[in-house]
Amino acid sequence: MNELDALSLDFAVRHPDSFARVLARGTPGECAQILASLPPDRRAAIIARLPAARIIQLLESALYSPADWLAHAPFDDAVSLLSRIPRDRRVGLVNDLADRERRRQLLRHLQYPIHTVGAIVGDIPLRLEYQSLAVNAFEDLKRIASPSAGPAVVVDAEGRYLGVLNYWKLLTSMPPTGPIANYLLEVKPLRPETPLSSVAEDERWHRRDWLPVVDHKRRVLGSASREKVFRSVAGQHIGARRSYILVELLEDLALLLQTVLVKSLARKPLS
Repeated sequence: MNELDALSLDFAVRHPDSFARVLARGTPGECAQILASLPPDRRAAIIARLPAARIIQLLESALYSPADWLAHAPFDDAVSLLSRIPRDRRVGLVNDLADRERRRQLLRHLQYPIHTVGAIVGDIPLRLEYQSLAVNAFEDLKRIASPSAGPAVVVDAEGRYLGVLNYWKLLTSMPPTGPIANYLLEVKPLRPETPLSSVAEDERWHRRDWLPVVDHKRRVLGSASREKVFRSVAGQHIGARRSYILVELLEDLALLLQTVLVKSLARKPLS
């Protein structure tokens, strides 16, 4: 490493959120150069803090091997990064890992039963460290198409969930001042193992389109939307109704065959 790389590494270790914010504002070429200057075990922590659009851009570039990000990162950073990767790519990336134990651990985080919240978890547009400056968060939010894309979550220095960003308070406090902690809205998160049928009864859906999802260590896994929850629950009810009808038809068919068999035996003459 040259002197510039050493400074970049120190900045990345001490202030990963600020480092990722600066990185996100660079060109793809600049981003590639800076990421290459970081040790493999630090890249995942930085990439997980980038806006969703930039992460997708990195995934689509031939310059990177995303499976290596997961392989070399500390486990908590690997989980955080995996939650930012589009859902349809996650299992493939994990299966590409050569480390059998790491692959098993990450697959356990991904493979939730279809009737649980974990099966419908989606990405979040932005995650903010609670000590980061609110004015910087405002600039990051302007790069997102719409707040309806999902909640911006607020995490502590170790990446543990604290709450969501209060968009309304931020927008009405122009210019925003102080740390993002001043704009924190405490929202109870969902757990991935919770049945969707139970979550659908949550009264918070009357006023919220999205709710964050965290694991047992409060690591952010993503978010669940009201639309996906209710659509999934409706699909389960339809599927259950179809199964019930099929069982009824099979029972009727069995009774009919039994009746035919009995009548056939009754007509058969004794030898």
